[in-house]
This record gives sequence, structure tokens and C-alpha cells, in this order.
Amino acid sequence: MLARLARRGPVPLRVSLVVTAVLLAAAICGCSSAGPLGEYEAARTLHLAPDGRLIVADLGSGKHDGTVVAVDMASGSQTVLMRDLPSTHNSGQAHADLAGPSGAAMATDGTVCAAIGDATLRNAGFATLRCTDGLVVDLEAFQARSRLPSNPYDVVSDGGEGWYVSDGAANNVLHVNRTGKVRVVARFPSLAATGLGDREGQGVPTGMTLGPDRTLYVALYGGAPFDGPPAAVVSLAPGAATRPGQIMPKLVALLPHPIALVLTPDGLAVVDYGGAPGERGRGELRLIAGVGPDAATAPRSPQPAGSGRLLASGLDGPTGVVRLPDGRWVIAESGHPRLTVLTGNRS
Repeated sequence: MLARLARRGPVPLRVSLVVTAVLLAAAICGCSSAGPLGEYEAARTLHLAPDGRLIVADLGSGKHDGTVVAVDMASGSQTVLMRDLPSTHNSGQAHADLAGPSGAAMATDGTVCAAIGDATLRNAGFATLRCTDGLVVDLEAFQARSRLPSNPYDVVSDGGEGWYVSDGAANNVLHVNRTGKVRVVARFPSLAATGLGDREGQGVPTGMTLGPDRTLYVALYGGAPFDGPPAAVVSLAPGAATRPGQIMPKLVALLPHPIALVLTPDGLAVVDYGGAPGERGRGELRLIAGVGPDAATAPRSPQPAGSGRLLASGLDGPTGVVRLPDGRWVIAESGHPRLTVLTGNRS
């Protein structure tokens, strides 16, 4: 099991800073001194940028102050990549009142995109994909063409000229190219009906990660009943972006409530939320071995529910995860202003 280190902070979010060598050394050794990861209003998802920086999507405080922040893990400096993004407490969602930038990622050319969750406010920039190159895509309008609601959750670069976006309300995964054209890549209206386990609930796509071979991995949190059979983690082959709707998702693992993913050299790390939305203190971090490019030519059966090696438990409503090159894990937990760092034997 991994040991939980003291959460880093406090560091003002909107000010770029360089921590001193003493503070950086303390962070590396796991000491409780203030470190470089910062303090946030409501950190949701985490991704590593191509340049190695940590990308944090912060929902904000509900006052149209959502942000996307990059943290340089070597120097400790923070850069606000996107600021003053839509953020409100009037989300209108059944399980969460706060809406804002839920997911954010960086492409190889440095362009950053943020997926903004849905809210009751109209014409205020919610349920959109917004990018630093000026691209703004109204995902709510796109889903409405099929009479579906929209609540974008996460976004990752496709490794080329576009973006994958998970939409938990529409139960689908989208692809958006650099001109703003949107296509449905995969649909998950029912886990059982689509052969992804026995759960009758909706798929509810949440966290995503892209493998080095451009295979997309998607966490399906699963809709109600939340105490029923497990939900799923699936993969989509690299051609999903160019052949939308033609590539069937492959079942990777069955887990109760998967919500965040990161591919490592040792397998796929999955954060399980631990229950229904709002559940606290029951989250887990697990490693599913044999998943990734090295295992692509070796077909294997899906892992049973709760399988994989348990790395950490007792996480408090976890929603984001990355693994650093030095083997540490960074976790975003609901209601915690500071990120959690886990350390221990390398997986």
C-alpha cells in the first residue's frame, strides 16, 4: 500500500511563482512543508502535459473563476493557462451544484482545451469545449440535435489534430477536430445492453487517458442504481477518431465506480470514486496489470469486479489521478483545496 503524504500548499492559484530550493527538496522527500502543487478552489481532473507539467482543471468557486493551471514539477512554478472560465453553483445537476471547467488537457503544440460542465445558466459558456487557440464548441447544441442532454466531463488530445471529450449526461464520447467539427465516437446508453457487464444503468463516461499508441481508455462511472453490479473501464482502438461509431469499445475491467485513469508502464491505474456521487472516504486506487501497448497483441479476459492490485484506499471522493516520473501519484479529492501525493514502492 502507498503512504499518503501531507497535501501541498498553500500557494496562491493566480500567481506564478518559483518555490525555493528548500521547499522543492521538502516536496521531493515527502516532508510536510509547503510544496509546489498549489491550492485550488475545486480541483477536478489531472493530466500530464507533453512537456511533463501537471495540468489541473479547477471548477472554481462558483463565481465565474474557473481555471486551468500548469505546474512545473521540476521548478515548482505555476502558470494559469486559462482563467475566468464559467463557474457557478447553479448547475441544476442532481448530484452536484458546482459546475465549471471539469477537464483540461494540452496537445503537443501547446494548445490547451477545457471541457466546461453544464449549468442552468443559458448563453454563459457552459456545456462547451473552450481552447486557447480560440476554438469554442457548443456541445449542448450538438447533443440537442439528438435530443440528448449534455454535461462534458473530461478532455484529452487525440495525439493528432483533435480532441476526445466525454459527456456524462449524453452517455457518449465525442471527437472534436481543430475546426470544431463534432462526431460521436461511442455511445453507452446502458452498460448491460452494450455487453459491458451486468449493470442496467447508463454508462456515464467520465475520466479518460490516451495511450502512446493512441488507444483511448474511458472510465464509465455508471448510472443508478449505484449499489448494483459494477461499472466498467473500456478502450477504443486508435482509429476511433477517424472512424467514429465504427469501432466497438473493448471491455478492459469491471469496477464499482471508476472515475479517473492513467496509463503507466506497469498497467492501467484506475481511481474508483467509492460509491454514489457525494460518497466520502471510500475511494480506491488500483492497478490493472497487462493493459497497454505491450499487451495489445495478447487478448485477455476482463478483470473481475474489484480486481487489480490495491495501491491506496480511503480516498475522499477522488476525481483525478496522474503518476509522476519518479513513481509518486497525485490525486485530486472532492472538497480538498490541496492535491494529495501518494508514495511508496513503485508499482
